[in-house]
Amino acid sequence: MKKVFLVLLLVLIFSTFCFAAEQRLIIGTGGLAGTYYPLGSAIASIITDFVDEASCDAQTSAAGVENARLLKLGDIDFGLVQTSAAYQAFHGEKVFEGDQIKELRGLAILYPQPMQIVVAEESDIYTFEDLVGKRVGIGAPASGEEVTFKEVIGVAGHTIEDYAPHYISLAEQASAFKDRNIDMMWIVGGLPISAILDVASVRDVRFIPIDGAFKEAIIKEYPYHAPGLIPAGTYPGQDEDVETLASPAYLVTTSRLSEDLVYNILSAMFDHLDVLQRAHAQGKNVTLEGALVGSSIPLHPGAEKYYKEKGILK
Repeated sequence: MKKVFLVLLLVLIFSTFCFAAEQRLIIGTGGLAGTYYPLGSAIASIITDFVDEASCDAQTSAAGVENARLLKLGDIDFGLVQTSAAYQAFHGEKVFEGDQIKELRGLAILYPQPMQIVVAEESDIYTFEDLVGKRVGIGAPASGEEVTFKEVIGVAGHTIEDYAPHYISLAEQASAFKDRNIDMMWIVGGLPISAILDVASVRDVRFIPIDGAFKEAIIKEYPYHAPGLIPAGTYPGQDEDVETLASPAYLVTTSRLSEDLVYNILSAMFDHLDVLQRAHAQGKNVTLEGALVGSSIPLHPGAEKYYKEKGILK
């Protein structure tokens, strides 16, 4: 009897030790109607299934800007942000003025995020200038959408007072647009956006381009933005390519995580890209070759080690 008790005690101690040794992580994503959540959930699944002694859960959020702040607070361990938000957070600029996040570190550029300006087919909006005075959805407060919209209108010589802004999430924008309570949806995200597909199923829509000298002026002022495109056929009734700008999606963390853990996570992610590809159409754009294209902040040491081994970083 004593021997049985001793064996059970050892099993209990061993099980407790193994459970305690597992590092439980959280990845900040975005709203359910966007791209961050399905891809972030897929990354969490890869960590849980393929990284020893680690598990990960995906957490919804207001996306990029909030994720950066949650990382600073230690409430999450990874986050998906726009490269622009990462740059501003690390340098303490714009919305992060006085709230610098010096410990922010880069892991991998995932995919392009075109700026998508959606209006009704029957509207009188044909150019960016036509949006002045309109009811515009610009994203949830402290979201990457809000920050980017204010950058773009600043280059146009406008202020937010020139519009009737609605600080609402992507899902709320879709609902408000369908109910004709806003004139424009403003979304920065991977193609296709499920909320736009939802709207286009009940209303005929058009997309307003960002092109020409205006586009070049934005890139000159904010070089972390890049030329973007919404290819014809991305959405119902969209028969032509739409020229725009893009702010890539960036997987980031902080210097608090260990080098070995970050190295193992990147190894698992790039070894199991099929999981990302099944989660969302943008998963096919996640590649090892493009992982540093557009990186706007210092890399985590674990990421540097991984990319040097793979020949991506010299």
